[in-house]
Amino acid sequence: MEIIDGDVSNISLQWVTDVLSQLHAKLGGRSKILVLTVLGVQSTGKSTLLNTMFGLQFAVSSGRCTRGAFTLLIKVAENFQQELGCDFILVIDTEGLKAPELAKLEDSYQHDNELANLVIGLSDITIFNMAMENATEMKDVLQIVVHAFLRMEKIGKKTNCQFVHQNVSDVSAHEQNMRDRKHLLEQLNEMTKAAANMEKKCKEMNFSDIMDYDLEKHNWYIPALWHGVPPMAPVNLGYSQKVYELKKYLFEFLKDCSKERTPNDIPQFLAWVRSLWNAVKHENFIFSFRNSLVAEAYNQLSVKYAEWEWGFRKEIHFWVSEKETFIQNQPPDKLDTNVSIRLKSEAQEKLRQEAEKILNHLQQYFESGTANLHLIEKYKEDFRRSANSLRNELESYSFSKWQEAIHIKKGQHKTDAMLSKYKRKIEEKVDGLLNPCRKSNCKLNNDELEKELENMWTETLSELSLIPL
Repeated sequence: MEIIDGDVSNISLQWVTDVLSQLHAKLGGRSKILVLTVLGVQSTGKSTLLNTMFGLQFAVSSGRCTRGAFTLLIKVAENFQQELGCDFILVIDTEGLKAPELAKLEDSYQHDNELANLVIGLSDITIFNMAMENATEMKDVLQIVVHAFLRMEKIGKKTNCQFVHQNVSDVSAHEQNMRDRKHLLEQLNEMTKAAANMEKKCKEMNFSDIMDYDLEKHNWYIPALWHGVPPMAPVNLGYSQKVYELKKYLFEFLKDCSKERTPNDIPQFLAWVRSLWNAVKHENFIFSFRNSLVAEAYNQLSVKYAEWEWGFRKEIHFWVSEKETFIQNQPPDKLDTNVSIRLKSEAQEKLRQEAEKILNHLQQYFESGTANLHLIEKYKEDFRRSANSLRNELESYSFSKWQEAIHIKKGQHKTDAMLSKYKRKIEEKVDGLLNPCRKSNCKLNNDELEKELENMWTETLSELSLIPL
């Protein structure tokens, strides 16, 4: 069953949920599963390894023969279920990482990192399959997965890692490559510490805190499948023997694990898939980087840029406040077109100076010799564009603010003039009401006075509403 659509890098949660829920119902609720995944660079024999280990029929070919991730349930024999603590083993075969046809895409890192993060997060055991002896080709992907697990706080479930080195026939390969494995683990520990520091984790962390990995036990060297050039070449029996040894160890490992934890059933597995997929969708930032060193260097530059941006915004804010005060203190007849032109010219000059400051800071930062700056050279132009976009944004903001201030000042003048006119009109009406009474020495009682004032006020209000602005 296809669990991850390789064409769109998406999990169809509704479809996967419906299919597995029906299966859970048909099994009468007896669906405890252990998940085993194989992950590796394209054309390193991942599907062949699973087919040999479990007698499966995953597609095998050169190039990108698997797209996305496919799952297959293997029923555990009843007399073996108690020892393993599960009813089924769910095997996940994945698309090869670093495919040449995806290398030119802008989001190729994101595709590989999301896929790796998903399948490792779903697995109890992940087999990292590599051609020849070099494990460093998986280093970048492992760094991002560890970093993503830290960000998503998925550390509660530690996936077991098994490194399988294909096409290595020397019986002494395990001892001779110990130095390389130690060096790889040191690099992964360094990257994990950097990621933990970047994510503000309080304690110092190592790779083994996130992944279950033993330098001595979890590395396997398997000879080539063929003696010579296929298809006429005979099959190498040593391949099957080494794969069998790996399989035997994995089952022993699963037996030990079953004593410590209970495997998930299908509904629990589906809940985990939904949780992990939602977390992956909200972590786009980290997946777009090649490894943790790039992510850390980019993050440090982002922090610096945020300081420069805040300084730019603060300067423009203070400048706009000063000009608003200046406008409020000017008589309305002085706020003509010339003032607008002068303010616009001053604003553009101020914005140009502040934008140049950011660009100078950016240039100086890249010339400062800070560690790993060469890794983020390609992002330099993005920050330049951000500075120019910020300038345009603040230009629009400053123009609108001082134009609004001029509009408000002119409106206040009109309002004051209108209030003065209304005040004079009311005073005239009151005098017009009181003067006849003074001349005739006529004294009105309170009721008559109130009635006269009410009539005068109603008449005056009707006249005031007709006064033009």
